[in-house]
Amino acid sequence: MQRPSGDSQQESRAAGSRDVRRREHWKHKSVRSNRPAPAEPGAFGMKTALALLLLTMTTTGCVLPLRVVQTLLPPPRPEPDKTPYPKTVLRGIVPDQRIDWIGNDTVVFAGHPVDTRSQSWLYSWDLKTTPKQLFEGARNFCINGNAVMLSVREQTTQFVKDYRVSFPSKAVKYQGKREIATSPSYASRYTCDIHPIPTALHMHHWEELRPGEGYLDFGVDDIQRGYRVTHLDANLQNRQDTGIRVDLPILSEITDWRPQPGYLLYDLNISPEARKRWQQTNRLTLWHLDENHQGHAIHVPAGPWVNPGGGDTLFFKARDGLVITTSVLNRNGSPGNAGAYLVQPDGRYERLETGYVSEPALSADGCNLAYAFQEHLDQRSLPRKGGRILVVVNLCARRAQP
Repeated sequence: MQRPSGDSQQESRAAGSRDVRRREHWKHKSVRSNRPAPAEPGAFGMKTALALLLLTMTTTGCVLPLRVVQTLLPPPRPEPDKTPYPKTVLRGIVPDQRIDWIGNDTVVFAGHPVDTRSQSWLYSWDLKTTPKQLFEGARNFCINGNAVMLSVREQTTQFVKDYRVSFPSKAVKYQGKREIATSPSYASRYTCDIHPIPTALHMHHWEELRPGEGYLDFGVDDIQRGYRVTHLDANLQNRQDTGIRVDLPILSEITDWRPQPGYLLYDLNISPEARKRWQQTNRLTLWHLDENHQGHAIHVPAGPWVNPGGGDTLFFKARDGLVITTSVLNRNGSPGNAGAYLVQPDGRYERLETGYVSEPALSADGCNLAYAFQEHLDQRSLPRKGGRILVVVNLCARRAQP
């Protein structure tokens, strides 16, 4: 979400950097969590103790309360990764903080070879051949149709150099040099251009929609009533009530509704209280904003992705369901419930990945999910040792049965 404007907050043309900073903020917040690690069973063994206790209660004629049995049983372990969807895995190149798609078949990402300490390169990968290095010094970039836009800041100056990488030719073209904006402005996530913040949105919370579709205006903070979300057209003249109401706190995230027109809107800041209610009521509300800019509530059931202790939870509308990625740092570095899930409208779900998923991105047809993956968050999965890899899961196909 665009926060209330003041001095210029943009130093780059990379529209994706705003989302990266937001996600990194909450990711770091989860790392600082003081959530205790699960207690390790003693040498005597929990199962043995439970068996003896059950035997004692049975022989003495006592009935063991169900609540006691549930307390003594070990916590359920998350199911292993048994996804029926085919995966394509890239090793040898460490993905950094940005992954996206050109169309449905080409992944573009920032990364660097495992055996070097060089700065990041922009890569393109068609999933069939070796990834190609396109531009050195790229960490953030923006997708604009069939092109990738990059901005490289000059050292010790207030200027950046802009470049365009066109597909499918992959030709790199220098676009010129510009001065970093000093007035209230923002980088469009769709066109990658720098625009002044509209006067009608000054001091408001808002989101940009696709070119020509205007903006979502959350208005100003209202602790008593929360946010009443309206649609403001591209001419900044007409407002339309979307029917969406959100409470404080709100840090909105908006992604495309794949593959039909529309958007998926939700609060990136799921508080501990909201997570608790999610578990108790088996429902978390997201919003589908349709092509007529009307909101429709989507109720997501609770599951292993809730993570009461916090962590980063992201949602994406895929062709055949809702993708949920979740991460929470366990003190022993193990993944626990962290991973990726595909949830059907009736609540059924399949686990797509077991481990730490970051920078997830869906192809335009809602079929291919790309993400950076680490199995653990400790010495076992150090990026410099190749512990972070790039994975693509085809959600619209099934593995051949053996």
